[in-house]
Amino acid sequence: MTRNYKEVRGVLFRKYQNIFGKYIFIIEENDVKTKIIVGKALYDKAELGSNWTIGHINGHLINVRPGFCKNPDECR
Repeated sequence: MTRNYKEVRGVLFRKYQNIFGKYIFIIEENDVKTKIIVGKALYDKAELGSNWTIGHINGHLINVRPGFCKNPDECR
């Protein structure tokens, strides 16, 4: 099974905890919404309307950077 790394840039549109106890972010960019599972610390810290660049595989968080990163080398 091949898993592809994807990076999403956008605004935190919604956050919630599902019935299984997982913390979910919905990131919106150009009317496209992406659901990503995050940890409790990030969930508690993030505010709706804030900008994020989030890398994920199959909806599971791999890395996260506040703000928009057009060039990954600028954000390290």
